[in-house]
Amino acid sequence: MANILGLHFGHDSSVSLIKNGKLISAISLERINKIKKCPGMAEEAIEYVLSAGSISIHEIDAIGVADYTKNDLFELYINDFKVDSTSQKIFGNNIAQGFFVYKNIKIPAFIIPHHLCHCSSAFYTSNFNKSYCFSIDSSGGYRESNSLVAYGEGNKITSLYCPNLMIGNAYASFTQKLGIGDPVFKAGSTMGLGCYGKINKNVMDNLEKYLKLAFTNTEFQYLELYENLWLELSKNSKSFEHKESDSIRAMDIAATIQYIFENSILSTILNINNDKNIDNLCLAGGSMLNCNANSLILSKTRYKNIHLFPACGDDGVCVGAALYVAHNIFNEERQNYQSKDICYLGKNYSEKENEIDYDFIAKAISNGKIIGWYQGRSEYGPRALGNRSILADPRNFHNRELINFVIKRREWYRPFAPSVLESECKNWFDFDYKSPYMLFTANVKKPKEIPAITHIDNSARMQTVSEELNKNYYNLINSFYKITDVPMILNTSLNCNGEPILETENDANRFFDKVPVDMMVINGKILQRN
Repeated sequence: MANILGLHFGHDSSVSLIKNGKLISAISLERINKIKKCPGMAEEAIEYVLSAGSISIHEIDAIGVADYTKNDLFELYINDFKVDSTSQKIFGNNIAQGFFVYKNIKIPAFIIPHHLCHCSSAFYTSNFNKSYCFSIDSSGGYRESNSLVAYGEGNKITSLYCPNLMIGNAYASFTQKLGIGDPVFKAGSTMGLGCYGKINKNVMDNLEKYLKLAFTNTEFQYLELYENLWLELSKNSKSFEHKESDSIRAMDIAATIQYIFENSILSTILNINNDKNIDNLCLAGGSMLNCNANSLILSKTRYKNIHLFPACGDDGVCVGAALYVAHNIFNEERQNYQSKDICYLGKNYSEKENEIDYDFIAKAISNGKIIGWYQGRSEYGPRALGNRSILADPRNFHNRELINFVIKRREWYRPFAPSVLESECKNWFDFDYKSPYMLFTANVKKPKEIPAITHIDNSARMQTVSEELNKNYYNLINSFYKITDVPMILNTSLNCNGEPILETENDANRFFDKVPVDMMVINGKILQRN
């Protein structure tokens, strides 16, 4: 029985703890230092997960390091931390070994390839005994840095091949060129904007030609290919100014790159040689935060069971690294996880929760109040899943404008998600699956009744909520349902634009002091404006 620490030093820096084969806790450094998507490491983050597991650093048997560095084989120093023998050129099933030095304690370290970490985070939390795994993100010029097909069975996961898919780089490049912003922060905005645009007809008519651009056998060749694609679609080599980023031209280009992106991923998955006749698929990598692509995979492939780890971006690779070491190297027995076990991985800062007046809060939401909702352990990953959320009535379209412009202060075209009772989801959306992590979209069946969460293309990115997933949140939505006959609440993350999701109760109190939400509920305690 071993205790494994997982570390990731790149953007979305993060730490995780596996105790006796089970994922216990994980935290992104941004939640502690309040710098969104920051790289590096801090003692506070390491101590955070050790505290959650009630152990000390002296009890850690090994470290799993999620490899994401820029140079070939060198000693990595980040602040006061040292890991030797890291390399971005460790691909496939090659594992580097070294040591992690922390507080003068030397601990064995295993450096795991980036996309193998992504796939591991999904496979080992999936409860599948056998599954194909696919990971994709935007990681620069090396083909193997951008995509991977792997296979997991029992305790073991194995890299099969790199499909040479580099469309994540194109998506990132276009996000920047459209004037939307840094793709590390803004790729999701490109997806939202694209729903307003028209796909380029020539691209639709000649899709196979454009899909070939998504794959490359030559390192760094993608730079020239995607520059040429941008020139073709924009008719100008220059990037857009930010003021042009929501123009009709920008909408059409965003729609077109989304179309190529979705179909290139679909093509890759359809071409996996499924000679084992397996119905399970694990998806991972920052690109799989793209809910439209996930939904296309669900509807257009043979895989009946699809699993994503809620932190499928780079914040999740520390979990994948630690799980790989625990199961692949230490041969720890795999655990069965419920959804709540892998999405609420932060601390619970309240020793005693107040009794929650669900009816009062639900009534306030139904009367137009915007609510800050803070409870329990913080979510792991970029989506608010009912513990760190801003809540509103989905029936009122103006709530969408109010939250975007006044509270979140972000782009007008960004959609909002509904948290819907799992048992009622199929009555309101063309979706008959579970979506506890808010990673799929579906058509809305009654858009006129819930305009605040219905996007321009008649879709919504829903979270399905059961009593088992989150009892308090379920009770609140159910109370709202009894009042309104609508079994869902508009849900967006409890933060301001450009800031991380809140972590502590003090964060929640400060948020209420500076942001004009009407009410803040902190572990059942209700704060209201005078």
